Amino acid sequence: MTEQLSENSGASRPSGGDRAHARDHSWLAAVYHALRNLTSVSVERRKEVLVETQEGSLPTPIYYVLLGLSELIAGFALMINSDATLIGANVVAPLMTPIFGVSLGLMRSDLRLLRNALLAEFGGALLGVALCFVLGLLPFAFEPSATLLAQTKPTLIDLAVAALAGFAGGLAMIDERVSPALPGVAIATALNPPIAAIGLCLAYGAYDAAWGATILFLANVLAIMAVAAALFLVAGFVTREEIGSVRGLARRFLPAAIGLAAVTFLLTGYLLAMVRDLRTTRTVNGVMSTELAHEPGTALVGIDTVRRDGRLDVLTTVRTPRVLSPDHVAAMQDKLSTALGTPVRLFLRCGVTSDVIAAGSRDLSPFVGLASTENQPTMSAETLLLQEAEQIAREAVSARPDISLKDVELLSLATGPVLVFSIETPRDPSPATVQQFEERLQQRLDRPDVRVVARTTESSDTTTKGRILFGEAHFGDLDREDEKTQERIEESVRTSLQQLPDVFVSAVDAIVRDEGWTVRAEASAPKALTPQEIQAAEQAAAKDSGQRVSLFVRTRVDLMVSSSGYQPLGAPVAGPAAAATEPAVPPAAH
Repeated sequence: MTEQLSENSGASRPSGGDRAHARDHSWLAAVYHALRNLTSVSVERRKEVLVETQEGSLPTPIYYVLLGLSELIAGFALMINSDATLIGANVVAPLMTPIFGVSLGLMRSDLRLLRNALLAEFGGALLGVALCFVLGLLPFAFEPSATLLAQTKPTLIDLAVAALAGFAGGLAMIDERVSPALPGVAIATALNPPIAAIGLCLAYGAYDAAWGATILFLANVLAIMAVAAALFLVAGFVTREEIGSVRGLARRFLPAAIGLAAVTFLLTGYLLAMVRDLRTTRTVNGVMSTELAHEPGTALVGIDTVRRDGRLDVLTTVRTPRVLSPDHVAAMQDKLSTALGTPVRLFLRCGVTSDVIAAGSRDLSPFVGLASTENQPTMSAETLLLQEAEQIAREAVSARPDISLKDVELLSLATGPVLVFSIETPRDPSPATVQQFEERLQQRLDRPDVRVVARTTESSDTTTKGRILFGEAHFGDLDREDEKTQERIEESVRTSLQQLPDVFVSAVDAIVRDEGWTVRAEASAPKALTPQEIQAAEQAAAKDSGQRVSLFVRTRVDLMVSSSGYQPLGAPVAGPAAAATEPAVPPAAH
């Protein structure tokens, strides 16, 4: 019995080929029924559509109110670049019926319907332009949005979209089973934004952009009107008597046909120009990416091109750790001119950035965003060396808050590569420190031929107290008692040192540690201080504070010398009369 059920079940289930044939037959049947419904509209439905078209084409006050509100909403949507708001404006706009009224008026030679529909459509468009023009004059700080710019650069594709929108709207109008909201949304989508864009562009003074939006609006109206007229003819909404002679029909549609041909010609030119610009951008991207592959940490992030006066102006935006030299920009400009076959003027906008990754990493290939980097040009060996060396240097200085890495350069000499590290630090590094870093670099890079040069820029930090020698001395967390001890020690050290002949103390910092107080001082003197002088200052500070004190003094031979004696740099210079009577800075006072 089970076998019988299986056999019966298999016999009743169609095979895969039968199911595919059934699907094809169903699809063809659906198309056939749709065409048959289009050509077999009932007389009652035709009367309903004609009445709705005539009433909807009337330029009534409520029509203009709805259209004005929709255009203002569309204007705000274009200003703030909001697609959701633009959809809301399209739903409100009553732009569907007047276009169908124009089509039916031309087909049926109904001058009254034609006049009302034209007044409603183009009168409403002028109202929308005026309202958005006033909107654009208001003091809003808005940059032209991408949505607004899209309305000012029409192409042949926009004409095809308008034709499809008209076809959808016509089908929905003819077939009562389709929601009446569909044609309004479909056609308003093609008409409402260009009207708002015209007004905003005129207010901004962008007349070329306003012309582009006008072309888009006219193209949409003409394409929708032509498709709607064909649908109404096929659906039998116009009788042979209403059409009249073929010559009369052609004469009525001649202005629209000429306008559609002219718009098609313009949009075809715009489309070809867009394709040309895309090819130009692709070529510029290829040349710039290849050239910038030799710059470590540099990535191309934007390209803008403008054709004027027989040349191409190219603005490229790059992210780079250093500003590129004019010579390098000139070389890239020449290569762009050769690749494009036209004179090029290159503008390179450098956004200065630095790529830093986790310590120990070596994969430093630059990329923008999360896109694949498989198609990026391979970096040269010199670029990789320089980039990896900079990463290692950043790892090394991360443990030294007193050192700041400013730049890394690579010099390719006959004896091998030399890396020049520009650093900012309060004091020069010792040869032993440079040697340790050089050995670390050679090991990490596996390049024993690499040599290191440390180029130092001296820096100093100064607060209201003076130059900072210990950051903890100025920003540490001390209780009131420790603060008093700190003040006594610093004052004692300053007094002891300045009692020495011609010694000028510029900074003193004291910090507390487990073994006692550590003091750093900087002094200017005609000679280096001796250990015995430092020891005497230590003992004096320890006696005054009752604490153990360790003193370290950096002596600079950095004095102003006159016939009357020594004085520190920056001190006021006494005049001749004062110099003749007494020294500018008495040694005993220091």
